[in-house]
Amino acid sequence: MTAAPKTSANASDTSAKPTLGVGRPMIVLLATFTSIAPLAIDMLVPSAAAIAADLQARPETAAAVMSVFFAGLACGQVLVGPLSDRFGRRGPIIGGLCVFLAASLLAASAQTPETLLAARLLQALGASGVLVTARAVVRDTFDEHGAARFFSLLALVSGCAPILAPALGAAFLTIAGWRSIFLFMALVATAGLVGAIYVLKESRSAATAESARKTNPALTYLTLLRNPRLAGYFLAGACISGCFFTYVANASLIFVNTYGLSPGVLGLLVTINAVGLVGGSQLNRMVLAKRTPSEVLSACAMIALALAALLALFALTQAGGLAVFMTLIFCVVVLTSVLQANAMAGALSVDPTRAGAAAALFGALAFGAGTLFSFTGGLLFDGTPRPAMFIIAGGLIGVAASLKFLALPKREVEQTS
Repeated sequence: MTAAPKTSANASDTSAKPTLGVGRPMIVLLATFTSIAPLAIDMLVPSAAAIAADLQARPETAAAVMSVFFAGLACGQVLVGPLSDRFGRRGPIIGGLCVFLAASLLAASAQTPETLLAARLLQALGASGVLVTARAVVRDTFDEHGAARFFSLLALVSGCAPILAPALGAAFLTIAGWRSIFLFMALVATAGLVGAIYVLKESRSAATAESARKTNPALTYLTLLRNPRLAGYFLAGACISGCFFTYVANASLIFVNTYGLSPGVLGLLVTINAVGLVGGSQLNRMVLAKRTPSEVLSACAMIALALAALLALFALTQAGGLAVFMTLIFCVVVLTSVLQANAMAGALSVDPTRAGAAAALFGALAFGAGTLFSFTGGLLFDGTPRPAMFIIAGGLIGVAASLKFLALPKREVEQTS
């Protein structure tokens, strides 16, 4: 069984592409690009109180240091995606790294909350350009099957960021203060910039450039959203991101307020689930050695429905307490890792000449849904896991529906059911 056939117009973009024929320097470089945003988020987790105290800011202002970064990531991807299709991949990546580097230095020297928030917004805009264009580079280099495996490989490498970054951030905070965290981010950006200049080659095809010149970004996005398969991939990615962000945003409330766990135990459980992300990416690479991305996504749809039923049952009964809660959430985290890689590869394969714009929409919708889902979960928190579980269950139903009725070719769904 093969993925849906590609149109002749796109043949020059997709023929004879390798499966995993990229050298280690390129793998490390792309992993660095995709790790910048997680590092910029997770390294600051231990520093909110210190930042608020040092800048004499209110707690909600310190919290905005995170939220403004999410908003910048969502908006920046929408802006940069079509530009990378029209003008090439190297420019947005190098430019994004320069913006991120300058913003990191500005944040490290900030003396007011307003300056820090502005620096964080600029950081996010720079990181978004790097992230979305790196995904397009992967699609330029591989076919759908190879892209799915490589996205999983990147997740395996860059997935260490959310595991190690909070501890690394805490170490910098203890030794040299919160400003040193931003200096380290600047150092990472500098390393990425050197690699981009000397290692990264232009990967955008002539067909992609020609297609981008014939239209404008608004029309490009409208064209992509009108495609039912693309809409299915986008919605599936958005829904699973919403599920994951709901867990991330509400984990502390549930673990501490509901189950009375200490911060140390909380950190251990969060790390276990972060390991689930890495494990899911490795599992996906193993499965893709024998199965197509569409087959894997078809199985993900069935698993999502089963998990939704179990989560709803737990929300109603809370039977099994913390152990059952952790087991279900771990399964959701693993599913997130597997589904995201294959849905991203599928979305970028539908119209390879608009890979940059498609990657931008995928990322922006994922962050947008994540913000909406997680905010709703926090708003409805009642001292129990119930609201979050119902929200995650609803998101998983959305995943299954998006894949079954929109994204996956009907013939493949029937043969793998």
